[in-house]
Amino acid sequence: MIRMLTVALAVSLFAAPVLAAEPPKEPITLKSAKQGDITFKHEQHKAVKCEECHGAGEPGKMAMDMKKGHAVCQACHKKQENKALGKCDTCHKKAK
Repeated sequence: MIRMLTVALAVSLFAAPVLAAEPPKEPITLKSAKQGDITFKHEQHKAVKCEECHGAGEPGKMAMDMKKGHAVCQACHKKQENKALGKCDTCHKKAK
């Protein structure tokens, strides 16, 4: 019995990081009272390694504020040919 519990615990410890690394299927909405909300879709960013945004270690929920959001997102997007990134409404969408 103890051996079976030990094996189950070991399997769950190794499986937990794999399960935790699964990005959410639904878009994430970042609330912004002034500029309008941002809808982030992991599906559109699957070519980017998790560490690029989440940093080293296990990917998971991020604490996001305006300063961090602009730093993390713009750093990557500025490398692309998206010259409209300087415009707030590229990411921020106000409710109609």
